[in-house]
Parts: sequence; C-alpha cells; structure tokens
Amino acid sequence: MTRSREAHNRLREDGLALPTGDWTVGTFSDALDADSNLLTQTASRDAPEYLRWAIESAVLDLALKQSGQTLASVLDRTYEPMAFVVSLQLGDPPHIRPVNRFLDADSDIEFKTDVPDTPSDELLSALSDTGAVRILDLKAQYGSDVGAPTDPDLYRQLFETFPDALIEDPAVTDTTRPVLDEYADRISWDAPITGVESTQELPWVPAALNIKPCRSGTLESLCRILEYGLQHDVELYGGGMFELDAGRAHSQALASLFYPNSPNDLAPPAYHTYRDDKSYPSSPLEPPAKPAGIGWDIR
Repeated sequence: MTRSREAHNRLREDGLALPTGDWTVGTFSDALDADSNLLTQTASRDAPEYLRWAIESAVLDLALKQSGQTLASVLDRTYEPMAFVVSLQLGDPPHIRPVNRFLDADSDIEFKTDVPDTPSDELLSALSDTGAVRILDLKAQYGSDVGAPTDPDLYRQLFETFPDALIEDPAVTDTTRPVLDEYADRISWDAPITGVESTQELPWVPAALNIKPCRSGTLESLCRILEYGLQHDVELYGGGMFELDAGRAHSQALASLFYPNSPNDLAPPAYHTYRDDKSYPSSPLEPPAKPAGIGWDIR
C-alpha cells in the first residue's frame, strides 16, 4: 500500500531495487533496514512506513505461496467470515441521507461515521435512532484543523446519544479530559498507533485500537501490536485507508484471522460508489474458498 495513487503507479512502473537472493522473511526485513535509501523512492508525501509495509506484506505473501502455505496455516488459525462496517461521509451540509441509502439496500448494515464540524442535535438523534452506528470518528488526532470541535459538551453528548458506539481519536485537553476519563472504556485510538510503544503514550490503557498495518511499517511491529491487543484484552478492529490493490485484501485477511466479529472498517470497494440496483456485498464477508498466501483476493 502507498498513500497516493501517483506513488502507487510509480511503484508499478519503475519498481524498486530490492535485495535479491535467498532470504527468510526476517532476514529480508533486516536487509531493508541496512538500505537507508530504499524507503525514500516514492513520492515525498508518502510516509516511509507505508512503503515498508507494502514491501514486507508482499514478501510475506510471496514466501507463503512459494512454500504452499497460507497465513492461517502457519499461525494455526482459521479464516473466519469478516464482519465489516461502512465508512462514509455525511455530506456538506451533513445529512442522514447517505446512511439511509445503504440501510435501504441492507437493513443490517452498520457504520463508522466522521462526526461533522457542525453536528446538529437532529442529525445526531437521527443517526442514533438507526441503531447502526458502531464507531464515531472525531479525527482530533490528525491535527487541530481536522475533525469535530474539541467541545466537552459535544463529547458527552456523543457518549450519551450513542451508548453502544466507540468514540475514536478524541482530543485530550484540560476541558475534555473529565468527560473522557468517565468514558475511557469506550475510547478507541487510530492515528497515534504505530506500534506497541505508541500505546504507552496514550492517556489511558487503551480499550480499543484501530489496526492499520501500514502504520506499523514492519511485519514484526504489526505482530507485536496484535500480540499486545490479544494479551491485554483490547478490542481490535481493522481500519481502512482506501488501500490500493492488495492492501485492503491483506487487511481483510488479518481481520478474518484475529478480529472477525469487530466493526472492521474494511467494507468491499463496492461501497465506495452508489449502485442503482443496491447489489452490495453483505456483512460478514465470506473468506475465499481456496486461500493462498496471506489469504484473501482483491474484492
């Protein structure tokens, strides 16, 4: 996965001068560490860890296929049907209409939504009445000019209006901290999470984490954050970043293996465009009948 389509196309066209020869996945990763210039070969706005994950996930997939194994088989796990939520924008001005459009197609579908800049009481009430919102994303960890207002009254309203939803990436300030302390068991973290070490910088022991492999960069770092979550009873769910090509399939495979029943923001790309015939895949998404490598095909 790369962040931009331009960088993705550049990788396809130009390739990378990767190490050649016989390697294990681990020694190949070590070789990447030894080449300080390799991870600067994409467009400047792409974070090096994104390219690192694109390389290491491809290496893992190839190694598994060369050995005739799947990620599930080497981990002694089973690919389970993967539940997913649909992440969508509510428009400008924000409206319940995008949510109802998908509910009309599938009354069981669930959602992750960004909290609007100016959420009205009427909109929040309408969203709550659907009973379908699993995650509300404040996006406050992306920067001060992104996301919903840093307002303790709004934060409390969200926790109370959506009693079963996770609230993702709040801003922790002197004014919001008392509210967040009260509802710490329903707070999830996304943007700050780059590995196990990043969890130690959170204001509380995390209750839930949005797992985005590309933020971890290396396979080792991803394995450590997964192990941390499983050992500490942290709710894990897969996050999407509009991955290009195999990136979303790999994230779906991880969700299928480790957190299949969570509100995974990994809906098939069919949900990115409106379909007049309302022929959207249903949740949970069934795993491939004949998995190979990491285990999921692109869909």
